[in-house]
Amino acid sequence: MRIQRRPATARHPRAFTLIELLVVMAIVAILASLLGPALGRAKRQARKANEINSARQLMTAWQLYADDHNDRLLPGFRRGFQAKDDRGNELVAEVAARYPWRLAPFLGNNFDVIYANENRAFLDQFRRLEDPTLGVYAASVYPSLGINSIFVGGDDELPPTDLAVSRFGDFCALQSTQIERPSDLMVFVSARAPLEFLPTPARPEGRIVNGFHIVKPPYLVGRNWAAHWDPADGPVAWGFVHPRYTGRAVAAHADGHVDSPGLRDLQDMRRWANPANSPDWVLPGR
Repeated sequence: MRIQRRPATARHPRAFTLIELLVVMAIVAILASLLGPALGRAKRQARKANEINSARQLMTAWQLYADDHNDRLLPGFRRGFQAKDDRGNELVAEVAARYPWRLAPFLGNNFDVIYANENRAFLDQFRRLEDPTLGVYAASVYPSLGINSIFVGGDDELPPTDLAVSRFGDFCALQSTQIERPSDLMVFVSARAPLEFLPTPARPEGRIVNGFHIVKPPYLVGRNWAAHWDPADGPVAWGFVHPRYTGRAVAAHADGHVDSPGLRDLQDMRRWANPANSPDWVLPGR
């Protein structure tokens, strides 16, 4: 009986050559280089969409606040107003001066709404602090979007007192009926700030947080911002405004709509102040 031998090719299957492996690796590297930026863009768009959703909910609460306060707008950063935490404790000083705890009742005390994306991790850290009063304080400092406090609701840096109005005119909108161009006037804008505003026991790791409770305008009595946007500059250089989406920020307007202005629009004072009539408008002296 003859035993048939298997062909040599069957006994020794053909392996990839070194050149073929290198070609495959090169193809994989090219595909990765093509997909990497696309995935990065998709992630940025997802984060932006999440922040836009937060901004819309903020504006709903902001409008409810005015409805509940006889058309008075939410104070931007003003001491002397009452606010309570989620346990009903009365808040004082700077915690009550900031907008988050004043707006919280109109958000169902859901701070997850105003701490978007990676900023949510900071909120979770604030909630885990052993001293709950520190957590309440910290949560009031770094919401993802800051309020245009000087020109909407008022800021103690330039309080809209009778003396200030007699000198500068009606620069600050205190009631919604005062707003002449609600589709232009920004109320909340993407923000960032250094962690130095927190006491040491409440300070998480890192130096800069994607969020702050206020944003400052590019002009007041003169130019306040740096001439050009540079991500390497500190947050103060652009008044805590953060165009973190490839040169664009999320902005919520007095009419309730949300958009993403670019660097040029962010510097246009007609989007900051009710009486502004030019991009480089400053407070008029009288």
